[in-house]
Amino acid sequence: MNLAIWPTCSRANATAVRELLENPRVADAVIGFHAQQSIEKWLKAVLASRALEFERTHDLNRLAELVEAAGETLPIDRDDVSALTEFAVPFRYDDPFEVEPLERARTLEVVEAVAAWARRLIG
Repeated sequence: MNLAIWPTCSRANATAVRELLENPRVADAVIGFHAQQSIEKWLKAVLASRALEFERTHDLNRLAELVEAAGETLPIDRDDVSALTEFAVPFRYDDPFEVEPLERARTLEVVEAVAAWARRLIG
């Protein structure tokens, strides 16, 4: 995939998080899904910008490991990033409403921190 696509797609998912965050009728699973997708795409953009190969995965912990192995340090605790992985697969394949409650404000902080960090790295 063209490197320019990852940030564009990530920004679209982050916009969805910001727009849906305050709406109590929107399930946590929907917001979590868009947050996970945004972070996944930023991590993949960082890896791609370093010409590093990575497997097709939605596992944010695995992608974070690869980023760290490349010598980069995430801007926030990896557990905050990894916790969003559960919103990728259940939302698509399982019952999207059987996930842990989401701390919505913290989720937005995580998305924005990863986005700012990745933009600095990519240039």
